[in-house]
Amino acid sequence: MTLGPSGPPPVPRDGPPAPLATVNDLARLRMLSRVAEQVGEGVVVSDNDGWFLYVNPTFAAQHASTVEALTGAHLREFYREEELVTNVQPIIAAALRDGIGRGEVTRLRRDGSEFPARITLSLLRDEAGALIGRVLCVQDITAQRQLEEELRQAALYDPLTHLPNRRLLRDRVEYALQLRARRRTGVAALFVDLDGFKRVNDTFGHDVGDEVLVEIARRLVDRVRSCDTLARYGGDEYVMLLVELIDAEQAAMIGRRVLGGFEDPVRTVAGDLQVSASIGIHIATDFDDYDALLRAADGAMYDAKRGGHGGLRLSIN
Repeated sequence: MTLGPSGPPPVPRDGPPAPLATVNDLARLRMLSRVAEQVGEGVVVSDNDGWFLYVNPTFAAQHASTVEALTGAHLREFYREEELVTNVQPIIAAALRDGIGRGEVTRLRRDGSEFPARITLSLLRDEAGALIGRVLCVQDITAQRQLEEELRQAALYDPLTHLPNRRLLRDRVEYALQLRARRRTGVAALFVDLDGFKRVNDTFGHDVGDEVLVEIARRLVDRVRSCDTLARYGGDEYVMLLVELIDAEQAAMIGRRVLGGFEDPVRTVAGDLQVSASIGIHIATDFDDYDALLRAADGAMYDAKRGGHGGLRLSIN
């Protein structure tokens, strides 16, 4: 046979595929399957309508099920309806526009429980560019969310009493003062300082002192309204942010209720200890910011302390 200028004649289109190509394709599929089964993320291959054609073991474990049970499932089974609308649809839209979509969602397991996930959605196209399927990668970020929550707690809450700390208190006071300016509702700071607490630490040790602080925090929480904030200001000092107040008398009534929490002794490993507190209250004015509000309440508390243990004073605006 003589070779023409274009080389050997082409293989007829209706002839069988080359055996080597078939072997290579199968080997590639096996290799891709092994990779998908060993990665640390859940992997799903679906058709254009969202029906699962392939599920790897990690995905099955993430969703409290098996590969066999999930093959043939539909993507809608793993989201609440509102999650589909608010979070999933934008990811699908991004994939259709850019070829890939990413985002964080809340996924449903087969047992009905939920877990946070970071997902990546890619589109599969044939050689002509036609859409033939989707690949979804799912990363369980529960541990990451737990770490973020622990860091948030450490940044905003007192580690001993688990009450809001000064930083969170400042945020809430500033927000309350902004609302007060718009809605003209009453806002006040109620400053609580334990009387003679240093003597407890010096006599019984800091462990007993911590017992007292935790118990007092518990009692104060029982006396704070749901709309208010109780914070540990530092040491043996607590601050209540009072909002939606009608008048100064209502603030004083709350203060008297707080003092009632000190009537019973505190039970500790060292025995029952009688603890008292002095309270100062300042009703916010148009000129008060966070520092001015707390400073005035602190001054009223010292006025109460000078008048004797277990006292209550309202600052004069």
